[in-house]
Parts: sequence; structure tokens; C-alpha cells
Amino acid sequence: MKPEEAYLAWAPPDSLWSPWAIPVPFAGLDCRGPAGAPEEAGLGGLLPGLRLERDRAVILDLPGDQAVRVALALALRGFRPVPLFDGSPGPTLAPAFGWLVGGPAPAAAGRGVSVDMRELLRWLCIGSLILRGCRIAADAPPVFLLDDRRAGEARAIGPDAFDNRWKTFPQDFPSARFLKEHGIGRALLVATRREQPQEDLAHVLLGWQEEGIRIEAASAGEADAAQPMEIRRPPRFRALWYRALAILRLRRSFSAGFGAWPSGSGG
Repeated sequence: MKPEEAYLAWAPPDSLWSPWAIPVPFAGLDCRGPAGAPEEAGLGGLLPGLRLERDRAVILDLPGDQAVRVALALALRGFRPVPLFDGSPGPTLAPAFGWLVGGPAPAAAGRGVSVDMRELLRWLCIGSLILRGCRIAADAPPVFLLDDRRAGEARAIGPDAFDNRWKTFPQDFPSARFLKEHGIGRALLVATRREQPQEDLAHVLLGWQEEGIRIEAASAGEADAAQPMEIRRPPRFRALWYRALAILRLRRSFSAGFGAWPSGSGG
């Protein structure tokens, strides 16, 4: 499956939410191999208590591959997954595309990068096959996918490391007004732990909250026990220069998204 075919499986032209699907991780993605049926079989048991409700959007801020698996489980119940991953995987994955659907990546493919995207990419490939067989309404409620490891590990980025850390921004999401115009009045944050969102996501959710979207939160293991959440004000909220300052220490890719060598030359 070619990159554009994989992307269109996740962002079909008729979907209301496709304009927000970020194409960055699909660039160069060559999904080959079997459909991964053994792994697909376990999707139905993920977040069993989370059912389709027309007035509720879902945000999955989980480890990338887990976010994709959960989103696919929700797609089988009628939700529309919207991938918002904005990091480039790194050059070490280039020769390994053949395994993306067929099995785990070689260990070497995850070395030398800030955010290991091997399993995330493999599940995007598996998901592109699953979604092509799903019947999802064009206006189905959205499930926005984030990788909670997007900030990388708490360590300095060396001169030989590919820096593919990234942040999410309010511009990456529909506005609260757009959500309400299309019947969405609530947003459920599903994260590893039920607590305040990461700082970059807090800028999004507080903006929604102030515009009348009710925010709920649940841990990944208890999505059916959602509780209302009051988002605390993050630093530089609504500051005009927030985005520029936030990406100051991140490396932009020449093609799109984030991902480059700290030296700017690949070493």
C-alpha cells in the first residue's frame, strides 16, 4: 500500500474531520506484508465501556501504538479516528518498511531517535487495512490520536541523535465553535493516568473549556468511569508568541512536522 493510500484510509475525503489528520508519519510509509490478523483479533476488548455518543469527542493521549490500537477499537464502534502525530520517524526506519505490517521492527530501527515510532508506524499500517473495511459515517464523532511520548526522554539530544520530538497546538484541532456547530459538546481525555493533561494539550483543552465544551477525563484502564475535569491554566496561555517559543528547541523537518539532526546535517 502506497503512502497516499494509507493516509486516505485514515483521512477519507468524505470525513468531516479529515482536514485535521496530519500526514507527516505517512510520508514514505510503505505498508507491506500480511494484514496482522492475530493482532486485530484483540481490538474488540479495548476500552469496552466506551460507547459511541454523538455529542462526545475523544482525545487519546497514550503511547503512540496504544493510541492507534484503541482508536481502531473505537472505529469498529463507529468513531472516526483522526491521527495528530506530527513527528518524523527518522532515517533508520527507511530500509525496514517491509516489516511494518508483518511483524516487529528490528531493534536497530529504534536507535538514535528521540521518540521511537516503530510500533506506532506498524499499527498505522495495520489500521489502514482495517479502516478500509469499516463503514464510518462522514460526521461520526472524532477520536483524536496523540503520542504521550512526543516530548521524548528527559535527556539532552546528542549530535548523532535524530530529534523527532514534537508538540501539539490549538491549531492542530478543530475550534470549539466548529465542534459545537457539529453537535459536539463534550470531550473525553483518555490518558495513562487521570490527571491534568500535558502542558501542550492543556492549551487546547482549556480553550475548548472556556468556549463551552465540557471536558471529562478517564484513565486508559477505566474509560467508562469518566469524571469532569477543570483544566488548570498552563503557562503562556493564549499568548501570541506561545507557538514560536514552544517550538524554539524542536527541530523542524524539511518536508513537514518535526524531525531533524541537531547539527542540521545528519552528523
